Amino acid sequence: MRLVSLMFALATLAGCATAPPLPKIESLRGDRIGVLVEISGNPTHTHVGTTVFNNFVKKYPYQWNLGAEVRRIIERSVNEAGFTVVDLRQEGFDYQKVAGLIQTTGGKWQVAAGKEEVVRQLREQHKLKALIVVKDAPVMASLECSGGPCTARYVDHSGLYTRSVFGYTSYRAVAAFPWNVYVLDSVADISLAEPLRPMLGEPSYFLRSFKSPANFENLTEAEFQPVREGILSFTQEASKAVVKVLNVK
Repeated sequence: MRLVSLMFALATLAGCATAPPLPKIESLRGDRIGVLVEISGNPTHTHVGTTVFNNFVKKYPYQWNLGAEVRRIIERSVNEAGFTVVDLRQEGFDYQKVAGLIQTTGGKWQVAAGKEEVVRQLREQHKLKALIVVKDAPVMASLECSGGPCTARYVDHSGLYTRSVFGYTSYRAVAAFPWNVYVLDSVADISLAEPLRPMLGEPSYFLRSFKSPANFENLTEAEFQPVREGILSFTQEASKAVVKVLNVK
């Protein structure tokens, strides 16, 4: 499953570079937006050192309730923009039903093969304008380009990402849950195109004032708190950017 998720993340990143332009999107106040959030697990510290011998990944038992918080932030942004939130899980949809719903073929946005009936149900039975789908999966934490080929650094789980080079350590909060935002009238996945692609494609948040932990390999729950706040700050910015592109009138 981890390999499949990583391949999906890599394919998504590659697809972003060639995503066709978005269709004109105009929404009315009260339009229905489906929301599906599947995020679970505890925070993880992923460290990349000067050499591979310094690298490590450590999971922590701290209960963040991240899925509920992310869903609350997204739903609040949707409501404040004038839309109506529809809980897709309560309507009988899970991630497998809506994953990869809209793709690009021949430079055009199209409903994915085998997903036609799902799209029909979402449009006709549930009267949805769009879907916001957020799911745990590996994401790019940083892209390092320094005098040679660029290196993409991926993390598998949300939490703290640290990078140490010659005694200097940088700290990032990483939201390891990719977004898909499917528009259903003139179909498109607006998460893969401008202007959302740069933000959603690298969901990490610099912690510029992060205090170095007392024990780098054993963070306390209090030391992790700025990481959680950084992930939720990213979610807030992302959700507001999404509803702005949906362009409610």
